[in-house]
Amino acid sequence: MIRQLIARMRGPLRLEADRGYDNRAVLGGLERYVAAWVEQLTPLVSDAETLKRIGRMAGAFAAYEQATVARRRKLVEAAGELLAAIDKATRARPPGPPNWEAPLTALKGIGPARAETFAAAGIHTIGQLLSFYPLRYLDRPRLHDPDELREGAEAFLRVRITGPGTNFYRGRVKMTTVPAVALGPTDRAEKLPVKLRWFGQTYRATQFEPGTELVVAVRPRRYRDTTYLVVSECERAADDPDEPGLGIGRLVPVYSAIDRVSASALRKLIRQALDACEEIPELLVPALLAAEHGLMPLREAITQTHFPDNHESYRAARRRLNYQELLLLQLELALRRAEADADRPGPGLELPPKAPETYLRVLPFSPTRAQRRVLAEVTADLQGAGCAHRLIHGDVGSGKTVIAGWALWAATCAGRQAALMAPTELLAEQHHRTLTALLGPLGTAPLLLTGSMPEADKRQLRQQLGSAQPAIVVGTHALFQEGVEFSDLAVVVIDEQHRFGLQQRAALARKGTRPDVFVMSATPIPRTLALTLYGDYDISVIDELPPGRRPVLTRVIAHSARDEALALVASELRESRQAYVVCPLIEEGDNSDWEAAVAVHESLRQELARHGAGDARLGLVHGRMPADTRDAAMEQYRAGQLDVLVSTTVVEVGVDVPNATAMVVLNAERFGLAQLHQLRGRVARSADQAHCILVTGSQNDEVLQRLTVLESTADGFVIAEEDLRRRGPGELAGLAQHGLPDVHMAALMADTTTLVAAREDARGLLAADPGL
Repeated sequence: MIRQLIARMRGPLRLEADRGYDNRAVLGGLERYVAAWVEQLTPLVSDAETLKRIGRMAGAFAAYEQATVARRRKLVEAAGELLAAIDKATRARPPGPPNWEAPLTALKGIGPARAETFAAAGIHTIGQLLSFYPLRYLDRPRLHDPDELREGAEAFLRVRITGPGTNFYRGRVKMTTVPAVALGPTDRAEKLPVKLRWFGQTYRATQFEPGTELVVAVRPRRYRDTTYLVVSECERAADDPDEPGLGIGRLVPVYSAIDRVSASALRKLIRQALDACEEIPELLVPALLAAEHGLMPLREAITQTHFPDNHESYRAARRRLNYQELLLLQLELALRRAEADADRPGPGLELPPKAPETYLRVLPFSPTRAQRRVLAEVTADLQGAGCAHRLIHGDVGSGKTVIAGWALWAATCAGRQAALMAPTELLAEQHHRTLTALLGPLGTAPLLLTGSMPEADKRQLRQQLGSAQPAIVVGTHALFQEGVEFSDLAVVVIDEQHRFGLQQRAALARKGTRPDVFVMSATPIPRTLALTLYGDYDISVIDELPPGRRPVLTRVIAHSARDEALALVASELRESRQAYVVCPLIEEGDNSDWEAAVAVHESLRQELARHGAGDARLGLVHGRMPADTRDAAMEQYRAGQLDVLVSTTVVEVGVDVPNATAMVVLNAERFGLAQLHQLRGRVARSADQAHCILVTGSQNDEVLQRLTVLESTADGFVIAEEDLRRRGPGELAGLAQHGLPDVHMAALMADTTTLVAAREDARGLLAADPGL
């Protein structure tokens, strides 16, 4: 328990140091958190000197809010040293009965060397071992009769060793053969002489005395008229006929591999840990919520996860553990939101009565119903108390910039400042042009700040932002760098938010006094993943395209039919339109089976000439080019000075060219569905019918079925759900950059209901007890 408390305290101390000692590492401030922590720790400490040090620390932290930054730093460092001393003293104590926090060495068979092996896999304590959940299960319903053996098919046999084994080499492979007889599954009568074979396990030759009975998992292999049983697992046979060993008659857990630890040894250790661990704390889930959702107790859930009685008990166990993990995640996200709201001083923006109507009146088009709905939600955020956190989510071309323009302009209407951050200079410049045209009729001229600007221009712009004048600035990561200070930043809009890490977004938000934050994304995010990654955000979806926009006609064709795609490109060029050709790689040699952008750029002119477009002006962009060269090529393409842009996925965001109506994606199987959907959105910027051809060299049925999803739907959210189902959450978003805890078991697609319940419960817990 002491070490668990120490671990809890170290996290906020590290976060406080990372934040520059601003007393916002935990909700309510460190003084309250330390006081609560000391109250729990004191009864567990018996050493008088240590108790004195703990008391002095508690007294010092009582004045933390009023302390200078230098004083706060000393207090945090002193607290860290005290925690390290208590932890060291705790580790030096003689081990007691194994418990959840005990080191693995408390288990029989775990010495220092083996403990290091487990530590390399991130497992240090008994609790971490019991939280090392199975990846899947093997269903081994019964023992086989020797007559049922078939070459290459897995079988489970009871065998009796009849003599010592022999070791030999075949090439460089060490092999061991041990003679035995296969027994009947029930009567143990000797039925068939066999030879058991192991690879690279020479100790097996002398491990078993003659007469030893084993239960083995084998695959028969024929070699030179002799059948060998290649052993994958073995255990000494139990006397109980109902449980002979190897999990026969049960679901057998399969875990991620741990170096030099066999599957059966790992299962035995987990069984030993369950039997030895007298107390498993009921982590996180209050008894009332557990009863409300019909969740099984934690000990039973962990037991049934590792050694389920049947499929039904496994599902019930998984539901308990999923809920627990997701509740922790949603509590952390809700705490972030509560902290932001608590720190927001005063009411929201004071807008002129007719400001929304004025903004809508100057728009050069009539907003869609979806845009009007999201505009109303953003307006409520701007005027409401608390700090707005909203994700504005919509496909390419759905009109997110109109929403951003309103939020930015509203800040200036209230006499304050606003900033829009984009991931690249090209995209920042594009937003600056769009907003200048959009807000010009309202008498507002947005500023632009990028890293490549002359230093004199940057200095002048920084002076403007530091003055008390209302302003809108558009820029890249240069906005949150040191030296850029806002006098009154009230609204922050972040575009293509997934390209910024959590710390970068937070750094910009800290430039103001808890500004309203709106993040925009055109990358399709499934609802389940959005609830997970953005649990501290409200979510608005623009699920309607502007009038006149038509879905991109998409076709999947084989590589052998690539000429069809180039014929389409040539046809569009003859109509004075433009096209993209997208490749997965940059240069030949990256992978010989995939198309490379440089090689395609060199050969494309001749290929287009065969279709009557030999005079096409070609450009090339990829991620290894100098940024200014790449941006110059993109600018030429945007200005209509290039007809075809050959590129890697750098065009996924940031290029808005309404005249581009055709896209060819080579080796499309190398991309995810969500990425392909966003790529084809580049040619959906006008009322002209656009085309996207997905060229694949794969003949795999699963790959082809995946790609044809894009032929049948233009709904980015349907596509995102399909991508999540097929590829898993890790491929869709960088979970690590969000600073969120790992979700060991929650297969998000299967746990939508649990996720929503955990989100609501987390909010309810915080409403009842804001400090938890």
